[in-house]
Amino acid sequence: MPELPEVESARCLVEAHCIGAKVTKVEFNEDGSFDEKIFKDVERKAFVSALLNKTLTAAHRRGKHMWWDMSGGADSPLFHFGMTGAFSIRGKGAMKYKAFVVDTSNWPPRFAKLVVTFDNGIALAYTDPRRFGRIRLVRGDVTASPPISELGFDPLLAMPDEAAFASRFAKRGGPIKSVLLDQTIAAGVGNWIADEVLYHSRLHPEQPAKSLTPAQLRDLRDAMEDVIKTACDAGADAEMFPDDWLFHHRWGKVAGEVGGEPIQFITVGEENEREACGWREGGAQETRGRER
Repeated sequence: MPELPEVESARCLVEAHCIGAKVTKVEFNEDGSFDEKIFKDVERKAFVSALLNKTLTAAHRRGKHMWWDMSGGADSPLFHFGMTGAFSIRGKGAMKYKAFVVDTSNWPPRFAKLVVTFDNGIALAYTDPRRFGRIRLVRGDVTASPPISELGFDPLLAMPDEAAFASRFAKRGGPIKSVLLDQTIAAGVGNWIADEVLYHSRLHPEQPAKSLTPAQLRDLRDAMEDVIKTACDAGADAEMFPDDWLFHHRWGKVAGEVGGEPIQFITVGEENEREACGWREGGAQETRGRER
């Protein structure tokens, strides 16, 4: 699932190529149909009206959500990339993922659900093979309405100070891995980020959140800040991530070692929702948990 760094890379892609340009065309599925699963509670005509002949003035992100400000418009398109959602720009490239590649050799790309063309010649596509992403229209202040209003702090945009950070975990009895995945706590932290943060913090994913000591909480905060900033600075390109990251070993649940310690697989949270999580104190462990 695209997490904070991947969605930030999408926002930067839009900011670099589309800000200040006017929308001249709005198209949908490769066959021209309108995917009502992707466009959540949105009518085709209303979506076109919200974008067509309007200038994209800003691209914002909080957690795993991104939205656009359109000139003279009351409605803002809000994007959640689900499991396999991605932005790509014709001739300029696409978002990068570890698990799959967006093929832009043909235009529009395969699995395109939305293609927006601008008056500066730029064409942007939203692709989503698995169709778990959602595109909405939000009227007025996007930050004042769900889902954005329900999110916790964004670690890249507004990392709390040590005391405020610690208070988020003080009364949470669940495993720290599960708590980290709760988007009302830290927006944008998904499975691979939680894995990496716990690995570098030397915290076991099953340790109850409220049992963390002040020193452990400081380590957790520092690791979260460092992992997210490093990943965003790399444009979410895994090939540019540090060599000592768990990230390079966690995919596919293949037996192996990290730092000379075997990778173990355990379950944290719901039995049927598994995702990797690293721990490096007597072994690098992987768990799965539910992102809420």
